[in-house]
Amino acid sequence: MKHTNRNAGFTLIELLVVVAIIAVIGAGVAVTYRNLDEKAQTAMEISDCSILKKTIAHWSAINDGKLPDGLDSLVATDGKLYSTMPALMDSDEPAGDASMGVNGPLGYTLSVETAPEVVLSNLSSAGITHVYRHLLGDENVNGNANDSTWSNGEMTVTLPPMMGGGEETMTTGEVDTSKTLFTLTEGGDSQMETAQKLVDDECSYTDTDWPADGYVAADGVNYASYSDYVAAKTEAEALVAAPVTDKLAFIWAGSGANQGGIPMPMNMSEEIITNCGLTAADVADPTKDVSSEIAAGKKCYLVAMGLGRFASIYSSKSIRVDAPAYGKRNGQSKAYYNRYLVLIRVPLETYDSMTGSTVLPSVADVLTPQGYSVAALRDKYIDDEERIKD
Repeated sequence: MKHTNRNAGFTLIELLVVVAIIAVIGAGVAVTYRNLDEKAQTAMEISDCSILKKTIAHWSAINDGKLPDGLDSLVATDGKLYSTMPALMDSDEPAGDASMGVNGPLGYTLSVETAPEVVLSNLSSAGITHVYRHLLGDENVNGNANDSTWSNGEMTVTLPPMMGGGEETMTTGEVDTSKTLFTLTEGGDSQMETAQKLVDDECSYTDTDWPADGYVAADGVNYASYSDYVAAKTEAEALVAAPVTDKLAFIWAGSGANQGGIPMPMNMSEEIITNCGLTAADVADPTKDVSSEIAAGKKCYLVAMGLGRFASIYSSKSIRVDAPAYGKRNGQSKAYYNRYLVLIRVPLETYDSMTGSTVLPSVADVLTPQGYSVAALRDKYIDDEERIKD
């Protein structure tokens, strides 16, 4: 018999079949991984929102119903919305800086308005007397949407002859918030009065002869060391010197981007209001007279602020927030504002601690940087089967 030797191998058709099978398996794995990654991000955001809301409530309970001071106002230093949205529909007012800031649905939902006096008064009663605005353009030396509320401090140094002499401005590396720190009141509230007392305090002690048992300043605080006293006085001077603002970011049924009086598809105002346990008819319009809104049965204003790096809940000795500061939906970015947000429910009647005629402002909800609440995250990113398990 005649045998023919043939080299072992695959035909072209066999190779194509194997490649096709591998591609199908790979596509399935990629889809599964993407879904798992999306679920993980959603789970983290849901957890963070819940943790922040509970922590603020706890912090408020042990601080006489107060809320964190020094929040991000979401307003740029030009008094406009700090947003990547170049302009709102039906509005001649562009965003403060379209190159960075709040993005996504929230950029179409918020509106910066002049806060009614009752809002400023009630926020002050709740301990919110100062907010931070965001630097724009060349002023934002950090080029970061999340840390644009401060710039590096500067100092003037005299150059030696070998370097040409003269004076030169150099960066100290210290935080400078003089351009971004704003006060919501013109004075008269307890915090401002206390700060003014410390500013006016005349202490004759220095670091070398500081009393062993501390020094009681005009603000009633006993400072254990000279450095503690200087730090507190520096902070008080910044609070007193801060310019006054009444521009805040609001959400109500008519806020944000509209076209022909109808909210744009990306406008989440009514969804956010619903997830706060309210209806569109409950939330007041800050552009209308307060008395008319009360007569119309409105219950509150909704003010949006960011949990920025200077919020007192982060530095308070009573409690710390150890949850991540950034939302996961878009990841950390220099262009997008990625810090979590608080929606503050502010009564329409002025708070009076003597008569108790109304209640202090409180946190209605905590949102992701794009404006999603826990309920919205579950609806948008968790399927029915997973939601049942949840």
